[in-house]
Amino acid sequence: MPKFKTIAQICLVINLATFHVVLFSKAVTAQLIPDKTLPDNSSVTASDNTIEITGGTRAGNNLYHSFQELSAPAGSSAFFNNALDIQNIISRVTGKSISNIDGIIKANGIANLFLINPNGIIFGKNAQLNIGGSFIASTANSLKFPNNLEFSATNVQASPLLSISRPIGLQYGINPGAIQVKGDGQETRKTNELIDTTNALRVQSNQTLALLGGDLILNGGTLRTAGGRIELGSVGSGSFIKLNSTNNGFNLTYDLVQNFRNIQLSQGASVDASGEGQGDIQIQARQLTIQDGSAIENNTLGEKSGGILYVRTTDSIDISGSSADGQARSGLASIIYPEAKGSGGDLIVDTKQLSVRGGSGIATVTRGRGKSNNLIVNASDSVLVTGFISINPSISSTISNIIYGQGDGGNLTLSTKQLTIEDGATLGSAIFGTGNGGNVKVDADLIKVTGASSLFSPSSFSNITFNRGNAGSLVINTRKLTIANGGIVTTSATGSGNAGNLTVNASNSINVDGILQGSPSSFSSILSSEGVVAPLAVQKIYNLPPIVSGKSGQLTVNTKKLTVTNGGIVSVSNNGSGEAGNLLINAADSISLNQGNIVASTTSGNGGNILVNTGYLQMSKNSVFSATAVDKGNGGNIDINADIITGSSNSRITADALEGRGGNITITAQGLIFSSDSFITASSKFGIDGTVKYNIADTNIFPTQLKTEAISADPQITSACQGQVGRGVSNFVVSSSRNLQSKPNDLMYNNVEQSNSVPVQSVNNLHNPKSLTSNKPTRIIEANSVGRDSQGNLVLTTSQSNTVVSNASSSASSCFSVSQ
Repeated sequence: MPKFKTIAQICLVINLATFHVVLFSKAVTAQLIPDKTLPDNSSVTASDNTIEITGGTRAGNNLYHSFQELSAPAGSSAFFNNALDIQNIISRVTGKSISNIDGIIKANGIANLFLINPNGIIFGKNAQLNIGGSFIASTANSLKFPNNLEFSATNVQASPLLSISRPIGLQYGINPGAIQVKGDGQETRKTNELIDTTNALRVQSNQTLALLGGDLILNGGTLRTAGGRIELGSVGSGSFIKLNSTNNGFNLTYDLVQNFRNIQLSQGASVDASGEGQGDIQIQARQLTIQDGSAIENNTLGEKSGGILYVRTTDSIDISGSSADGQARSGLASIIYPEAKGSGGDLIVDTKQLSVRGGSGIATVTRGRGKSNNLIVNASDSVLVTGFISINPSISSTISNIIYGQGDGGNLTLSTKQLTIEDGATLGSAIFGTGNGGNVKVDADLIKVTGASSLFSPSSFSNITFNRGNAGSLVINTRKLTIANGGIVTTSATGSGNAGNLTVNASNSINVDGILQGSPSSFSSILSSEGVVAPLAVQKIYNLPPIVSGKSGQLTVNTKKLTVTNGGIVSVSNNGSGEAGNLLINAADSISLNQGNIVASTTSGNGGNILVNTGYLQMSKNSVFSATAVDKGNGGNIDINADIITGSSNSRITADALEGRGGNITITAQGLIFSSDSFITASSKFGIDGTVKYNIADTNIFPTQLKTEAISADPQITSACQGQVGRGVSNFVVSSSRNLQSKPNDLMYNNVEQSNSVPVQSVNNLHNPKSLTSNKPTRIIEANSVGRDSQGNLVLTTSQSNTVVSNASSSASSCFSVSQ
């Protein structure tokens, strides 16, 4: 018994050792098992850590392989040793196992390599490609060829008829398997900021790298081609993807796909077609998720023009967050690098719902001489741009076109049903270089811009130039625009370049409301075109001048209702040496200002003009309508055309200047109603005053503050009513059919048939007024209408007579001193 026990123990040790050797051998040697289903079967030969694949069935320039199992663990290589004239190596897996590729796949020459496994494919972090042609990995059931031929992994024939043609499509079965790519999450970055890793799935510059499966999952994995083409397609049951041969390998079309699956990029995954130019990327899925600093980009590095980055999902695109250190945002990008001379290709996003969150971004950027590409976003349901990187709040979420170099920027167009920009996020175009900016155009049913980041950087929808380049235009077409809680919609200049024009077409309403809550300063909600001096810190970073010389653009507002409340501002302004643009407002129904401001202002240049057409203009609670110049510039002009105009609670309409000339104010209305603490002025503190002209059809001026102090009709009237605020010379022009008040605090009812200009002067400036006397003084009758004397001069009179009141025997310095 002891002897038998010893022999059993020895056998057990031998069996365990043999099992260990076999297990260890499988860990380092590629696992490829031919299935013997081809006329000429594949042959597999192992040598050290490399397994050589020869044989297979040749049909024309196609070479077919069929395997029961195909895997390549870490440290191993699977070498397809094909003839150099082979164009397509087509391999299938007919067994039930997933292909695990964590080693190297190699082939000779420039042959394209197809790997089809319906069960699924996993590429480990050590997986690499060493091939000269394109690489197409798919979980389709079969590869389709012309003449209804196919090479199927699920319907294996003993003697299949193999095509000599290039494949034309991929046919999927029920619940296609997933494709997963693992990697190091961009741990290796080159100094030129291009994303790259030591290990990556990569193909040559004129070839295609395609992953076409059910769900696609990239956990830190990197897909790379230097100017070639990358295709990511995630499709559902029964789908068919077309394969079209191109100069860059294959271009895929999905028009026959009825349902898609999901693609996810996480842990710093990268899809990158950057190169000398012409790098194309196409993404097709139901849902696309990009997070943890993952990125999809096709940058231009040389003289060739860039390719297209096209992302389409039938449901949603969700981009969020950044790398763990907060330095690399998640996103989509197309960048022209400083050495590049070629123009960039377009970046196109087509989806139902788009979310850009947590400091992530979608951007086209030019840092070189080439013209930037266009950024096109179509989201049939909604676009949400919100937030910032929590550990690096200076980086906000963005959809933008940015210029750092000499090249001009492309256009940014966005179309959606609902656009929301909040919590410090940005959308628009910015120029930091010398190139000119492109145009920004947005079509959305509802648009809301609100809030700020934790650093109080406001949410913004803008087209801005910080340098010598001129900004493009910003055009917004919407039903309803809301700017609230410190949000900004603007075109602006902070350098020598000019701001672009801003046009808002809102068929229903525009609401500009409030200031940023909780901020140390009062940041107003703003709709504007402006020239503004950048903060000192920003000046140092971008070498900006301390004084802005660029012009602000024109702001045009077309809507039904415009509401500006609680400190909100609609403006054209320039606090540098440049001129302010014009502000044109067409509000068919109404303009309502409640602690609101509509402003055209400058520091040194001429003030902008304001032209308003509306049905009802209502001003209350310290609201301001002004076209002013602070320094040497002339005040702008204000032209208001409305049915009814009302002002109360210290509201004011002003066209004032400091050293330059005051502007001109023209008001045309059916009725004008102002409270006693509200006023209209066109003055200059040290220069020449402007004019105020009224064309009133039905005037009811409640106690109204006009620019000037008195009305002189010398020599017929001893002294007119003194206004409540003593100011300089101006002109008061009345063009009315009836109901002109005789003094600022009166109501009027009688008709005036004609109009002339009546100079309005301060009481202190009246010169030698002539007092009319009567042999029989009579009771003073308060004037309450305007009439004409025998010489046709316009004079104040009563409703009882159309002649001059001849018994005004005493001078009145104030209307309140006249007998009541």
